[in-house]
Amino acid sequence: MLRVLTVLFASVVVLRAESPAEAVRAIVEAERNFYRTGQEKGTRAAFLEFLAEDATIFRPGPVNGKESWTERADTTLDLVWEPTFAAISRSADFGYDTGPSKWRAKKGQGDFTGFGHFISIWKKQKDGSWKVALDCGIDDVGADSKPALRLVTPKNSAKGTPQPFEAAQSGFIATAKFDFTKAFREFGSEEVRLYRNGSFPTGGKKDGVELLGPEQAGVTMEVMKSDVSSAGDLAYYYGKYTDGRTAGGHFLQIWQTDSAGAWKLVLDWQLPRPIPR
Repeated sequence: MLRVLTVLFASVVVLRAESPAEAVRAIVEAERNFYRTGQEKGTRAAFLEFLAEDATIFRPGPVNGKESWTERADTTLDLVWEPTFAAISRSADFGYDTGPSKWRAKKGQGDFTGFGHFISIWKKQKDGSWKVALDCGIDDVGADSKPALRLVTPKNSAKGTPQPFEAAQSGFIATAKFDFTKAFREFGSEEVRLYRNGSFPTGGKKDGVELLGPEQAGVTMEVMKSDVSSAGDLAYYYGKYTDGRTAGGHFLQIWQTDSAGAWKLVLDWQLPRPIPR
């Protein structure tokens, strides 16, 4: 009987739900293990180990990450990255992180030739492990910098929200069709992050609006997939966009509820479609 109780107690400890503070640290540690695996086993092996079975990556459009990396040949690419920001849902099973990255053709040989920032959405699996559900990034201006790590836990402790996520989503899309900058200003949180190729990510609504400029007017967005945390306080969606000036491309938006339970845009990413030559 004592043996049975001991086994049951051990199971309870293993399956104990993480708090949001524990979960956001677990995401950061999973990201660091992801990087270490890449250094030890190679980039391809690392992605195959840490991507969820249905994970999405962009090449340049959304594809199944596991299938894409399985088909790739192994290379000597030295890819270095580090999380500097992470946030988690109230349910502690859904979060995201971001940080700087850099790369060169081979480890220990020559200077780094590329710089960027990654964005990873993490989901807790049935076995308790954390896997990447979506991965994307930008090529930035080449600033080899790494700010201090910042961890964000939910501000809204109440269950439910006064506004369904779909209402905030459709509101942004409708406004963006006529004026994307206005939508960004109206729906963005005060600390919203904006990711665009060729620029360092902005942190804050004011800097984001300055980077967007008035030329962003009129962006049509078509949602391809969305997902919401079980607590209903963190969500993302991605899809295609067109703006009437370029070939368009793909976008990702991450939303989170604020202290009043209202949905706010916390991260906006776009990847332009390559121009045919």
